[in-house]
Amino acid sequence: MAKEENEEEEMSMELPKELGVSKAANFSVWYNRIIQLADLIEKRYNVAGMFVWKPYGFRIMNQIKKLWDKLFVESSIQETYFPLIVPLEYAQMNKAWFDGFEDEVFWVKGRGEGEPTHILRPTGEPAMYPIFTMWIRSYKDLPLRIYETVSSFRYETKHTRPLIRDREITFWYEIHTAHTTKEESEKELKEHMRINDLIWDALAIPNIKVEKPQWEVFPGAIGAIEYYNIMPNGRMLENGSCNNLGQAYAKKFNITYVDENNQDQYVWQTCTGNGARYLVAALALHGDDKGLILPPRIAPIQVIIIPIFKENIEEVLPTCKEIAENLSKENIPVKIDDVDKTPGEKFYIWEIKGVPLRLEIGPKEVKEHFVTAVRRDLGKRQKVEMKDLTLKVAMLLEQVQNNLYLKVQKFYDEVVFETDKYTEMKAKINEGGVALVYWCQGEDCADEIQRIEGVEIVGITLDDETTGDCIICGKSSGKKTYVARTY
Repeated sequence: MAKEENEEEEMSMELPKELGVSKAANFSVWYNRIIQLADLIEKRYNVAGMFVWKPYGFRIMNQIKKLWDKLFVESSIQETYFPLIVPLEYAQMNKAWFDGFEDEVFWVKGRGEGEPTHILRPTGEPAMYPIFTMWIRSYKDLPLRIYETVSSFRYETKHTRPLIRDREITFWYEIHTAHTTKEESEKELKEHMRINDLIWDALAIPNIKVEKPQWEVFPGAIGAIEYYNIMPNGRMLENGSCNNLGQAYAKKFNITYVDENNQDQYVWQTCTGNGARYLVAALALHGDDKGLILPPRIAPIQVIIIPIFKENIEEVLPTCKEIAENLSKENIPVKIDDVDKTPGEKFYIWEIKGVPLRLEIGPKEVKEHFVTAVRRDLGKRQKVEMKDLTLKVAMLLEQVQNNLYLKVQKFYDEVVFETDKYTEMKAKINEGGVALVYWCQGEDCADEIQRIEGVEIVGITLDDETTGDCIICGKSSGKKTYVARTY
């Protein structure tokens, strides 16, 4: 399908009637259909780049939010909330920041007012940092470690895609911290990376971390670590960043403290952010041609029980309820689908929604004291004795979680290739591959690599101690970079 046809379907207000497309053959159309068929979002809201979360999608996203809330609280990062409307005087305190976002901001003004004096927040810094100057006076007020989960607003001019590129970026968290020393801020950033690694484990996705090229870092900042996923079409999706701001923002917003020697000092800062793109990665990398496959750790329903009967549901329903009650006692989210539909219709619905485990219970199962279990990732039926069923269900869910992770790792291993030849790099990227090449970190060489249409230097790999020759100039380099098409 041509690009124009893909975009035409994405813009359509018609609801898809069936999936009807292979994820491998046309990921873009598959993604657009599955987020609607699985009842995740309502995209017919009449503002481009904005959508409605439907209850099932909202529950899944809330599972992910609960995960990061728990991890942040365990790390003593406190939750807060700042207004979405930012005074222009705050935004303009950092001219470089404002210049970078000015063309993308939503302007806010009241009825009868002249020129707008406020904006909707595109990021948290201009709302938070003027307040930091009020909260931080002494070294005793540090470290300051807070986060919020809000919406961010950017007037995207590129083609919008639900959850991938929106004008209202929902379920967006930002951690912002301030410290007395550079060493403390570096330690803080490692903690943010540790937390992100745990979130990716829960999503059953191997994480790809890269160091951002220095010229893409805010002037005066020390650096940034970004997370990426490789989508089924070979494009890489940026999915979160951990930023060491140094004292760059502190100097723009005048965030200072009085140290032990009664001297004024600028704070050292970090910020980390991500949100609904976590879900994008899980949908894209685990789903198949039947629908979603949710990792158990983010599934709001981990087990769906399907009563199977010919005439009277009461011959199997008591057993279904007993099993559901036992699973619930062990904190396994479970649902009985007892609506008036055929088993086949129910299988179809819950396969699309990606519930990790299905238990089928009919008269034979009740009589012989077993259930028929079907893992969503494998689709094979297996007989499971009712004795110790709760323990066995927990084991099956863990197997689903682990298998999903391994399948993504296998896909990554297949799609990533190393080469020292420019022509091979270009050809394989055009076939949907992701290159891992040595690069001297020079901007001229980066420009040459990025002459390939749509291709970008994604970032430098971490902790790689090997050396090789830059794929463009041939200079010796100890740095590898991912090169790919991106979103």
